[in-house]
Amino acid sequence: MNAFAIGHAELYIYPEKVSPQDRIASPQRIDVTGMQDLLEVLTSMSAETSFSVLLVMNDCVVGNGKYFMTHETVTILHEYGACVGFLVKPLTMLREARMKHHQQRYNSQDPVQE
Repeated sequence: MNAFAIGHAELYIYPEKVSPQDRIASPQRIDVTGMQDLLEVLTSMSAETSFSVLLVMNDCVVGNGKYFMTHETVTILHEYGACVGFLVKPLTMLREARMKHHQQRYNSQDPVQE
């Protein structure tokens, strides 16, 4: 993380498919300071994953949100403070990247007809 950054986002990614008899599993924490870092984390997360975001500036939480990722989209469960609308731009970028990836896969599977 940049030592000179005055703010960052803490993403907490929760374990998938935890059954009641399992011990309480801690979420994985990832700190991001830029849009590219955030997009990389969102891209690497598997579908059917819940995660939360804490926005921090000058060591104070200024917003939080809870989300659930599926194959197609990310559902906003709640957003408060500075997190309201926080993921709109990255989710649009993620959706475009996924559509481009699927289109490339579709084109590579489609036989060329001459």
